[in-house]
Amino acid sequence: MQRKENPTLGMVIPCYNEESMMPRLIEELKVFAGRLGFPCRFLFVDDGSRDRTADLMFEVCEQDTQFAFLSFSRNFGHQTAVSAGLQFIEGDVVAVIDADLQDPPEVILEMLELWKQGYDVIYGVRRDRKEHAFLRVAYKLFYRLLERISNIEIPPDAGDFSLMDRKVVDHINRLPEHNRFVRGLRSWVGFRQIDFPYQRARRQAGATKYDFFRLTQLAFDGLISFSSIPLRL
Repeated sequence: MQRKENPTLGMVIPCYNEESMMPRLIEELKVFAGRLGFPCRFLFVDDGSRDRTADLMFEVCEQDTQFAFLSFSRNFGHQTAVSAGLQFIEGDVVAVIDADLQDPPEVILEMLELWKQGYDVIYGVRRDRKEHAFLRVAYKLFYRLLERISNIEIPPDAGDFSLMDRKVVDHINRLPEHNRFVRGLRSWVGFRQIDFPYQRARRQAGATKYDFFRLTQLAFDGLISFSSIPLRL
């Protein structure tokens, strides 16, 4: 399939209490857009932040038409923020990236080359994790368990950081799930997918929003959504 040489790119960026990261994030995204060479739109999704995250989003959107944002009435969670962004984002190809800059925007340039070669989904796989040793073990156990009991193949150590063709995003948007495990839905819809190993950076400011409780919730959503074994039990 022949891909556009100069597609339009949309980026979904979920944010929650990222006031300290916003200036650096906006600066990095502007540099990225300058290197891209074709149109790009950034869609921030404020997940009910309690600090000035939404105010900073509003300010940059007033100054630069490349930026837009959605703002939730309360905190609904990361997966809901990603899902809302996918519903509203425009572009021939769509990237999902977190606001903490642990997933470097410049990696998307390399992912785009794979998209031009015909891949519909390019998902980031972390070469090594920067979390506490306990969380690294928990992640490993979760992915191995999911791999054993899941009805589909969900790549281990693959997060939401990814690049997707428009048709993949449209199919994910049509799915009826409410408690969404986006990386699972991304695998479930199929199409031509490939992993992209990359080095994940440490968070440069602020604190992680995925505490143990939220990670446990996400794990249960993944296990219950993509395996019939919990229901049988």
